Amino acid sequence: MNNKINPSDEAKIRLEKLKMLQNEDISPYPKHCERTHEISEIIEDFKKLEKGNKKLTLVGRLRMVRSHGNLTFAHIEDESGKIQIALSKKEIGDTEYKQFTKLIDVGDFVEISGTCFVTHKGENSIMVNKWKLLTKSLLPLPEKWHGLSDTETRFRKRYLDLLSNPKVKEIFYTRSKVIQFIRNYFLDEGFLEVDTPILQTVASGAIAEPFKTYHKALDTELYLRIAPELFLKELIIGGYEKVFEIARCFRNEGIDYTHNPEFTQIEFYWAYKEYNFLMEYMEKFMEKMVKEVTGNLTVEYDNQKIDFKGPYKKVDFREAILKETKIDLDKEDEKSLQKVAKKKGLKVDKSWGVGKIADELFKEFVRPKMINPTYIINHPIELSPLAKKLDDRPNYVERFQLIIGGRIELMNAFTELNDPIDQEERFKFQQSLNKKGDREAMKKDDAFIEALKYGMPPTTGLGMGIDRLVNVLTGTHNIKEVILFPTLKPKK
Repeated sequence: MNNKINPSDEAKIRLEKLKMLQNEDISPYPKHCERTHEISEIIEDFKKLEKGNKKLTLVGRLRMVRSHGNLTFAHIEDESGKIQIALSKKEIGDTEYKQFTKLIDVGDFVEISGTCFVTHKGENSIMVNKWKLLTKSLLPLPEKWHGLSDTETRFRKRYLDLLSNPKVKEIFYTRSKVIQFIRNYFLDEGFLEVDTPILQTVASGAIAEPFKTYHKALDTELYLRIAPELFLKELIIGGYEKVFEIARCFRNEGIDYTHNPEFTQIEFYWAYKEYNFLMEYMEKFMEKMVKEVTGNLTVEYDNQKIDFKGPYKKVDFREAILKETKIDLDKEDEKSLQKVAKKKGLKVDKSWGVGKIADELFKEFVRPKMINPTYIINHPIELSPLAKKLDDRPNYVERFQLIIGGRIELMNAFTELNDPIDQEERFKFQQSLNKKGDREAMKKDDAFIEALKYGMPPTTGLGMGIDRLVNVLTGTHNIKEVILFPTLKPKK
């Protein structure tokens, strides 16, 4: 016989219990509570507390309740841990015992006072001599033994995911640790942490389609930033030499396992440095960060061992395409490249230029083979309108990306273009791509061009996706697993 209560029926029962509590003058949502210890402190010092017969007061959520006549066991949980509590009719009295067993449910928050003891089965526990309801839960938690496994529900109701799946909570502790490490690392290096606008009149600084909004008071269309890059470089022009921002960015693009429309990255800019220096610098950064966060230099991601010990392999973009596809980018124009790419099986859009096609060839044929951290360097100029040209190869630029696990593009960095005339021509070329239908082509920013004309010193800069980094360090496949509230299509 199936004795499970339908969740909707249980919700009705809990509402009835709420009314009964109020009828007995028990506040279901009191303002005040007391706590002398977190549960982790009790677990750590249990023997000492038991020996001293010290009275303790705990708060937390009930995670399990089972009654045996005049004795009830339950588990109480706060953020630091979980411990068993015991309520005896003899200890707390008939009235309070009945109120607890009849009106309190799994999911309720309670305050309990008592002393440490060990059960006959050897389990460290708290014998309760006083309890108080802190919050009445009106909906049942997901089934306690099986947890919450439905992916759609997990992402839409992250609070239930966190309650049901302890490993998920650990992922976000790791994420916080990663962000803290990044911030402290660059502050210790002498960088200045800054904030730049999220609402921008021109969405530039990256090749991506922006979100558009409207400001009524200014009667102006605005965009959510796709990158903080141009504002950060204006700060370099203004005299700062090292700046960084941990930035929330927004790109109106498709959603898949590595893309969410709203994401977090760090961008930093360093005057008087260039991209070769930055590759060596970021190797050391990655080694130290991975070691501190995970305790090891090797992590398992996508059923593969990823070794973060440097030095990292460097692969030239053109040479990699040539090796894997037999296509020489130096010998193809836009039309011929479209033809050979189609023969390779790519679905080429008519709006794609040389750079976009080359990038898709890279993603399809080169990137999957880059398992351990690998720098892909010297990208086509069409893909990199903000980077300096290579002196001996003017169709390519001083740029690198760090590839991990055959699919994660973790970093993107340049020797920054500081020639305002060249920069203006690059923006114009991007405008021509936009007119041909490329909605991701970079927008022209006249204010940035004006700023460059006042002079920007030689500078290198880098952007790194924090969400993707946490994916790798926690061995999670989908970017939604490391964003607390990922973007989802609303239910009708």
